[in-house]
Amino acid sequence: MSRLFWKFFLFLLVAQLTAVIGVSVAIWLQHRHETIQNMGVETSPSARSLVDAAASTLEFGGVEALQNLLQNWQKRPVPKLLAIDANGIDLLQRNYSKTSYDTALSLTQDDSRHVKQIKLGNGHSYLLFVPDEGHQSRKVKNSSEIRLYKGGARKPGRFPLMPLMGGVVVSFIFAALLAWYFSKPINTLRSAFEQAAEGKLNVRVAHAMGGRRDELSDLGQDFDAMASRLESLLQSQAKLLHHTSHELRSPLARIQMAIGLVKQSPQKVSDFIDRITLEANRMDGLVGELLTLSRLESGAVQIKKETIELNQLMHSIIEDAQFEATSKNIKLCISIDKDYRLQGQPDLLYRAFENVIRNAIKYGPDHSEIWIACHMNIPEQTMIITFTDQGKGVEALELEDIFKPFVRGASGSQTVGHGVGLAITKQVIEAHNGQVIAKNILPEGFCVEISLPCT
Repeated sequence: MSRLFWKFFLFLLVAQLTAVIGVSVAIWLQHRHETIQNMGVETSPSARSLVDAAASTLEFGGVEALQNLLQNWQKRPVPKLLAIDANGIDLLQRNYSKTSYDTALSLTQDDSRHVKQIKLGNGHSYLLFVPDEGHQSRKVKNSSEIRLYKGGARKPGRFPLMPLMGGVVVSFIFAALLAWYFSKPINTLRSAFEQAAEGKLNVRVAHAMGGRRDELSDLGQDFDAMASRLESLLQSQAKLLHHTSHELRSPLARIQMAIGLVKQSPQKVSDFIDRITLEANRMDGLVGELLTLSRLESGAVQIKKETIELNQLMHSIIEDAQFEATSKNIKLCISIDKDYRLQGQPDLLYRAFENVIRNAIKYGPDHSEIWIACHMNIPEQTMIITFTDQGKGVEALELEDIFKPFVRGASGSQTVGHGVGLAITKQVIEAHNGQVIAKNILPEGFCVEISLPCT
């Protein structure tokens, strides 16, 4: 058993035992009070007052004063108080029950305030108590009968030991069950964290929570979500490393081949140097894109926002991209109805928009148009920027995958490039609290839609 189990168990057990013992003592005291009353001695406050008054009268006024007091009480609606001497005879020669007498004698040993035995200076003693008039018992008159029945007195109210033991056993069982109920899911979570620390991120705990609907169950689901996210990130890193090594291997192989050809044909060294330079530039571009993507994914890039003139930024991008578009007779068209302003980091947004436009030029057909449009979504206070080309688009299942590193879709598998541009765009837009989606346009066309908050 875990330490948490024993802490829960002991705390709950002590709490339940305290309640059981308290209830048992209260029941015992109540039962003892009722038992005394049923045995023929009145224990009400008025009876106690009468006993105190009679005892004081006997101590300070003597037997004659007490006799006068009792005779006076008989004329009033006052409960009957008995004053029985050592011979078992009442001071006023009244009858009483054997049971009440025996009970009164036993209560003198318990220092009860409802019964008093007063000893006078002349050696005589009197037992003072108020009998329970509702108790039915045999009446006795003289001391011989008292001596005959004196050995049969009952002790009132034993402590309820058996109910207490039963309560202890039940408390023990339920404390153990409750402690197990709370400690089991926590131990499951602890074991899952240990496995995750060892690299086993496929561990899940939600199913082990059973039908629980509490905070521990929510914690288990949060752990599963965390483990799933970490597993996805590690898999993405592994894929990124695999694709990076693959992309770098190709230009390195071509560089090595060019070096080998230089050794075989020294007269063609200038041609091969141009090839080596081209491949080195490709490697440099790939490494730069990977570093940018890695910094964006890790959150190492701190966005430094400033006010950006959207029209000016877009025209600058189009001016740079138009040279590449001209080689395919592609026309870049822009439609911005107002002078919009955005809050963001200019160089990152420039890179994000440029990647989308160059991607549209790369995959768009010759002699086509690419439209860049901007408009304000007033209810959501966002700026919507769309980039639409007249290409064939991508498969529906690939619309989300094209924003992943090194994924270019089936239609672009033969196109020169690394497949990192749209991944960088997605990271930049999300770093600005925006969103980017891709969709096909019927009957033919492809659109990338970027939404950015206006503030």
